[in-house]
Amino acid sequence: MLTTALFSAPWLPPLVRAVATGLIVVLASAIAEAAGPFWGALVISLPVTAGPAYVFMALQHEAGFIAAAALNGFAANAATGAFLIVYAKLGPGHGLARAFGPAVLTWLAAALAIAHGRWTPLTALLLNCAVYGAGIVLCRARARPSYAPSPVARRRWLDLVVRAVAVALFVTGVIGLSAVLSPARTGVIAAFPMALTCTIVILHPRVGGAATAHLASTAIRGVFGFGLTLLTLHLLAESRGVAAALVSALLVSLAWSAALLGAQRLRMRRPGRR
Repeated sequence: MLTTALFSAPWLPPLVRAVATGLIVVLASAIAEAAGPFWGALVISLPVTAGPAYVFMALQHEAGFIAAAALNGFAANAATGAFLIVYAKLGPGHGLARAFGPAVLTWLAAALAIAHGRWTPLTALLLNCAVYGAGIVLCRARARPSYAPSPVARRRWLDLVVRAVAVALFVTGVIGLSAVLSPARTGVIAAFPMALTCTIVILHPRVGGAATAHLASTAIRGVFGFGLTLLTLHLLAESRGVAAALVSALLVSLAWSAALLGAQRLRMRRPGRR
């Protein structure tokens, strides 16, 4: 029957993945661009790219694969911290290519080194703490609390479509590569900050390097929390099951974002702040 043939078509799962991921990214992007740097960073640092990738990987691989991929993805999350630091430093005084290019090269170099390492939860945690701790210190001046609205005057829907398609293709590619790569390599690839890179590429020419660097600096704390979601997934995937681990990881991500929001509100209430 036509219905049976449709749902058994080999192209349907990739299509569903692409559409679902694209919708998530469009929603996150719309919120990020309508709000200020803090809210934009908070939304963009949520697992809008890696989250769907791990959900769909869980449909194809056993718990051991997911746990190993999450551990190496957690270690590779440190490379994203280095990416944010480099861009935050170069963004205000340079054009997109001269700020974004070195940041991507930094991620690639760090990820390559991490992919050849052997990681435990403790060593991966220490690496993330070192990188993100340094990032918080180095980018503190550009991550000042602010609830000011974004300087973007008009949001072009074509930008959202391009971003959604890029992330959807990325997730589909990760799922395809997971069939031939080891969980360690898959985890590192899945950790690539696709949503962040798409946001930077679109915002930098429109609002300027300073405003986009502000968002990147503010995102450092949020992306560290994303690493904790991967750590949670690694620790629980085999002992509690992948489904429970994914839900727990999502709860950790939401709790971390809520904690950042609470801390931000407290800082804004201090005397002398507006």
